[in-house]
Amino acid sequence: MFIQNLRMSRAVAISLLSVALSSGVLAQSRVINQTREQQTQTGESTQQRVARIHSQLDTNDLLVAQIWGMSNEEMVRAKVLLKGPRASFSVENLSPVEALGIHARDEKERVKYAEMFARALQADVERSLAWSRTFQEVQARLFPNQVVVDYSGQAPVAVPTATADMLGVPRTLVQDPAPSARRSANAKKR
Repeated sequence: MFIQNLRMSRAVAISLLSVALSSGVLAQSRVINQTREQQTQTGESTQQRVARIHSQLDTNDLLVAQIWGMSNEEMVRAKVLLKGPRASFSVENLSPVEALGIHARDEKERVKYAEMFARALQADVERSLAWSRTFQEVQARLFPNQVVVDYSGQAPVAVPTATADMLGVPRTLVQDPAPSARRSANAKKR
């Protein structure tokens, strides 16, 4: 009885699987036929349609192009590049200027985009530093007797001074390891 039920269940499962597979094939066939109909009606292949869609600039794209000082044609090219393999190779927030620079068609174009990016980055650094200076001045004026970060009571850290300096750790908290300890650490690296 058990074996007979098992065989029946197996037969039902195979039938259901066949129906599901044939439904998938039918659906795929329908999509392919619709795509062919669209190509016939518009005279445009899927690849051409995708390229056309990605080459259209919306208001956000136009704003980004204006901010970066790019022409609409450059923005279209950047948009297409950022949707292609570049999307897999780069961080999400890669700028259109960087995409164009990476995919420059010649050295002159590469230099052009490098200069655009360098100018934009320099301007941003200047704005950030101006903000930081103003914030520190206001902080000191509003809270003249308050220490922003109080390191008193913190135990010293045994790290090389250079490392602490790079990380912004106050030297009062740094306990430089003995030279012999550094030599043995360097010997282990080799």
